[in-house]
Amino acid sequence: MFGLDLGAVVFSRGFRTVRAPFAVCVVTTVLALFPLIHIQTFYFWDDSAAVFVPGWYHIGTELLAGRFPALSPDMWPGGNIAAEAQLSLWNPIMLANHVLVALMPDVAVAATVVKIEFMVLMALGVYLLCREYGARQWPSATVAVLLPFAGFTLYFDASAWAISMISFAWIPHLWWAARKCADGRLNPVVPVFFGIMAMTCGSPYGALGAAAVVASVLFERAVQRSWSSCVRLLLIGVAIAMSAVVVYVPLVLAGEVSFRGDRSITNTGFMVAALGDLLNLSSPTYTPNEASINGLRLMVPYAFLGWFVLPLLPWLRWSAVRANLRARSALFAFCVGYALFATGPGQVWLFRWPMRVVDYVYLPVCVFVALALSAGLRADRVRRRAFGTAVLIGIQAALAFSATPEQAGRHAAAAVILAGLSAAAVFVALHRERLLPVVLTLGTAVVLFAQLTWYPINASFTAYRLPHNVQQLRDRFAGYEGNTFTVSHVSPGDPHTHPDGLWRDMLAGSMYEVAGVTSLNSYTGMGYAPLNNGLCMHPSGATCPEAFHRLFAVDPETGVPVADLLRVQNVVVRNGFVPNGEADEPPAGWQVLSHDEHATVFRRAAPLPWPQGRVSWTSPGLEVLDDRRQPRRPDEEIRYRGEGTVTLAALAWPGVTASVDGKDVPVRRGPMGIITVDLPKSSDGATLRLGFSPPGFSYGIPLLAGAVLLGLLHGLAYRMKRRRRPDEPASTTRPSPAPRDLVTTR
Repeated sequence: MFGLDLGAVVFSRGFRTVRAPFAVCVVTTVLALFPLIHIQTFYFWDDSAAVFVPGWYHIGTELLAGRFPALSPDMWPGGNIAAEAQLSLWNPIMLANHVLVALMPDVAVAATVVKIEFMVLMALGVYLLCREYGARQWPSATVAVLLPFAGFTLYFDASAWAISMISFAWIPHLWWAARKCADGRLNPVVPVFFGIMAMTCGSPYGALGAAAVVASVLFERAVQRSWSSCVRLLLIGVAIAMSAVVVYVPLVLAGEVSFRGDRSITNTGFMVAALGDLLNLSSPTYTPNEASINGLRLMVPYAFLGWFVLPLLPWLRWSAVRANLRARSALFAFCVGYALFATGPGQVWLFRWPMRVVDYVYLPVCVFVALALSAGLRADRVRRRAFGTAVLIGIQAALAFSATPEQAGRHAAAAVILAGLSAAAVFVALHRERLLPVVLTLGTAVVLFAQLTWYPINASFTAYRLPHNVQQLRDRFAGYEGNTFTVSHVSPGDPHTHPDGLWRDMLAGSMYEVAGVTSLNSYTGMGYAPLNNGLCMHPSGATCPEAFHRLFAVDPETGVPVADLLRVQNVVVRNGFVPNGEADEPPAGWQVLSHDEHATVFRRAAPLPWPQGRVSWTSPGLEVLDDRRQPRRPDEEIRYRGEGTVTLAALAWPGVTASVDGKDVPVRRGPMGIITVDLPKSSDGATLRLGFSPPGFSYGIPLLAGAVLLGLLHGLAYRMKRRRRPDEPASTTRPSPAPRDLVTTR
């Protein structure tokens, strides 16, 4: 009987411990489904549809086939996976998600599942960070569900720029874990794991965020003169930094052919946050008149964080935030540093559009709010505080109206909603304080629903509206055999971009990969300048009308059309895109495969030589006897006789290697940057072997292994120390929990 009672007590305590974080996960999951009410493909939008999800699908497919896709030649400019850091090639959690995406029959559903997974992870991290700094359970839970649905996080990162959100989701976990470890309350393996996860996602903002967290906590411990904690944090930081080399060095070393070689510092003012915007963090309708993507203005409330942050400002005990400032100095340092970063300059090497770090600014703000809520709402001077709330709501409504006066109705409605919710929150806090977290969270749901009704999607992004059923895609494009090139461009709001319109004949970005088509058009975050510039192709895969003429122009070096050098077998042209009807008739040697009101598809009339390989041209005096390549890999063997130059329909990325009978020969970039090799004379026949050695892997992989080993050794040392001195108390630098009551008159 006593055993049962003890078990019940343990279970009860355990349940009380996990119920708040469990509620955070459940509420975040439910709220993350709200965008699907209006737009079922909310999480399959713009860059997510054009590059991230197709890239995840490709990597997952390759892993299931037993191949590690460091370079995928068939994806052309988007195929240097090792250098396209944003595809998370070295992140084990993302690799598992890649496999999941490849196994699911619908890539839009797969995108939704993966993104909600990381929105939940983010909210849970915010909760744990608030708890680590001393906030109580339910205030922490209430605040934690705000950040995944903050304006920029939801409408930019969750909807389109997926890897920014995914990498950011690890940052609060790294923070709370690093702080616990610094105090000796957690095995160092945990923060090292979270740091490596943030680093290997492949977002430079996530990498910078990981460094900023370690630096901020290190500053916090230095202020407290806790030098042993500083040593622990330095070891953690070194391990995390070591993991960055294999992720980002290939991108840097590919700079000679990419668009990412610019290391200048500039400020055009584009997507630079204004501090005044951030003061509207509780306005659900404030959309400042600033430039956004695709030449349009901002169309969503990017600066929004949470509806109750400013309206409840007069009721909160902000003295709770000022308590024990040294132990919370990391919060202030991180917040101030990122607030300055968000305001410019506009580009610093890989870091552009500083508006993208608004969610980093809001992370410590969430902790501040949770701490203030934990100390309770004030119950004195009710009229003055109510007046203050009304003034703050009115100011935000006025600023929102001044930015977009044509939306006066929704600004007024938002003000009424905020006023009603604020009144309900204060009433409940004064009479039934235990229900305050419920009211605040319900208010978050109400405001989110209203926002999504007014702003169902980020309209400044490109609404591709691509088909997403994998089998239907493969069936629809099964006739596109061989290399395919598309001459087209779509803009935001294009009425023809839907599955029964333009996408019956072509696809955008890297979606051809999901359809099983080898396409020269693919979305690349880094670009391959010789091909992109040569064919007038944007990094998104879209082209200018001139691309049609450039494709069929004769290359002066080889004397053959560029289309032959690239072994193009299908050309898809959007009707009316090439002016003066110049693409209405097939070029010589080509025929019309299909034609409808949206596009014309040309196909090569005669088969290309060397069908098993990629040889596209040889100079006189050189005879190719055999050409065989490994499926979907850069490896290839070519038997030849004589001497001369050979070109291959594949891009000569840095790291592509060639040897003839075991002796290295140089690889140069020929027309459009394709692989070109000058072969030595061989009367009896020789073998040219091509391969790929990713730049930076030779030392990046050992450093990654060293990072893991350093983390494990650090963790082992921690365990051994704890075993030798099991009764040693942990550091007492953690702030004391806030008072239990949510409402106080003190």
